[in-house]
Amino acid sequence: MTWLSIVKAEMRLRTDRRVARRIVRITRCIRRGTRCDEPTRLLDTVDLRTWTFMAKKSTEPTELTAENSARLVTSDADKVKAEKWFTRARELGSKRQFDYAIEYYVNGLEFWPDAVEEACKALHGCAVARKQTGGKKPGLKDTMKRSINDKDAKKAFLNALWLFGKDPDNVGYVEAVTKNAGKLRAEDAGLWAAGMFHKAVDSNPKATAKHLQSLITLLEALGDRAAARGETEFGVESYRVAVEVVALWRRRFPKDQNPEVLLKHISTKLTILKGAYEKGDSYRDSISDSEGQRDLHDKNRSVQSDDRMEQLIAKAEAEYQEDSDSPTAIKAYVGLLTRREHEEDETKAIGILTGVFDRLGDYRWKQSADDLRMKQLVRKVRTAAKAGDAEAVKQARIALLRVELDVFEERIEKYPTDLRLKFELGVRQFNAGRFDDAIPTLQAARADSKSRAACGMYLGRCFFRKNYQEQAISALQDAISTHGKNDDELGKNMHYWLARAQEAGGDVAGAKKTYGDILQADYNFRDVRARLDGLQEQG
Repeated sequence: MTWLSIVKAEMRLRTDRRVARRIVRITRCIRRGTRCDEPTRLLDTVDLRTWTFMAKKSTEPTELTAENSARLVTSDADKVKAEKWFTRARELGSKRQFDYAIEYYVNGLEFWPDAVEEACKALHGCAVARKQTGGKKPGLKDTMKRSINDKDAKKAFLNALWLFGKDPDNVGYVEAVTKNAGKLRAEDAGLWAAGMFHKAVDSNPKATAKHLQSLITLLEALGDRAAARGETEFGVESYRVAVEVVALWRRRFPKDQNPEVLLKHISTKLTILKGAYEKGDSYRDSISDSEGQRDLHDKNRSVQSDDRMEQLIAKAEAEYQEDSDSPTAIKAYVGLLTRREHEEDETKAIGILTGVFDRLGDYRWKQSADDLRMKQLVRKVRTAAKAGDAEAVKQARIALLRVELDVFEERIEKYPTDLRLKFELGVRQFNAGRFDDAIPTLQAARADSKSRAACGMYLGRCFFRKNYQEQAISALQDAISTHGKNDDELGKNMHYWLARAQEAGGDVAGAKKTYGDILQADYNFRDVRARLDGLQEQG
């Protein structure tokens, strides 16, 4: 937006057109540095500092380029320094010393502001756990000491993260993290923070349209910068989230007309960027040689001939060999190796990822390798089931469960405050019949609002299997109340196990009623009819 358009927008709010025209002339004089002959009494009608700021602002470059949109780059030496802080922070988090853990994460992020997987997510986990254990919010002295509007973008970013760590539900703090990440050009941290901002305004009924507009502006800026850098996928994701926020604005404030305009504006950008990515109108056209254009096009196609895929893999391998520490080269090579779901290629990809982890110590590569292992085992279960081999299915499931237990236990050691990981581990412990391990794991994971209802169902089932029917009924009733839906799959399963616990506990009347509720939602659900008929026959 130019300085003149800002002035014109302001003019629409004024009834005195003559004064508005004189304000424009004053602003032009300020911009040019020339003498202003307008009557001095007009200076009383406008904040001169505001117009001076707008006039100067208009001389700044507005067109985004790859240079002025460049990401913040962190050196390998700084990453090593940051990882020392993060390692200590994880140790403190595992000991439930959340205040110190947050401090250490923030100190590490000073060296590596874009460390989303390594620090930002873990910091948020500590913040949530700290709040649940009664941690106090930052006081007035803290907010005065740690300004989120500091001129130094990095300092403001770190201050906002510290305050966010002490009060993760504060919309203002997460907004400040998102804004200052953008100023710092820590783009990955900015997109992560925007996601947290989105969740905060979605879950906070007091969030205003101003918050939503701010989030949309920040996401649009992220997308614009990504498009200028040629990072099409990142830009598409930023615009996509922005569209989701606009949809939230429309639901929250249905009478507001602004979201309609924004939706059209951002959807247009999203469509153009998607089209450029798919058709090669911008990003791929910047590749001068036709072979490079064809390679890039083929890499993004889901279906390839085997010969063409082998060519792409060979080129990706050569690029990886040239720079085996490059995340881009690693992802491209591994992505192509796993595209066809050939076990030999996937095993090779696992070896590459494991080697990168051993060499660099970056745990995300170990996570990717483990994900591939579990994917292979899931496929074996599916193949055995399709062949109708019950024994093979059983053995494949046992092998999968063993690996999953090891993987999730290791990940919780790495990220002890990640409640989603605890939920996943609790489910595997339940499936393995380790109910005494599963119960405390699920009780801890229940603090995550996203998986609270599912945690309650598995807790109830653990108590049911241990024949603690009173505790099972209580856990399942709480889960049903939390979930609030009776006709979806989770809701029906929770009611089913509640009825089973009531039946096992001798509450026949309660079991009949619960089974009847399930039948009203789904007449053919599990063995509900047979069980209800059996209870009816008993009288």
